[in-house]
Amino acid sequence: MSAPRRTAVPGVPPGLAGAVRSVLTDARTPVRRRNLLEELERRGHRVSLAGLNRVLQQLGETGVTVEGPDGVGIKERLP
Repeated sequence: MSAPRRTAVPGVPPGLAGAVRSVLTDARTPVRRRNLLEELERRGHRVSLAGLNRVLQQLGETGVTVEGPDGVGIKERLP
């Protein structure tokens, strides 16, 4: 029997996962973490790299995102 999937990672502020998902959805290609941080700040969401990593962990564990050598992207938009 496999372990249950987590849906929340401790330390992820409410609404931040949605903001990250929005940036990734708007992007046509995978986004590198530093560029993601910059875009989030432009949109009014200041977050540390550690905080972003927690959000990306949560989104990855729930099957929303996928990471590759070019950055992070929304799973259903990538081949």
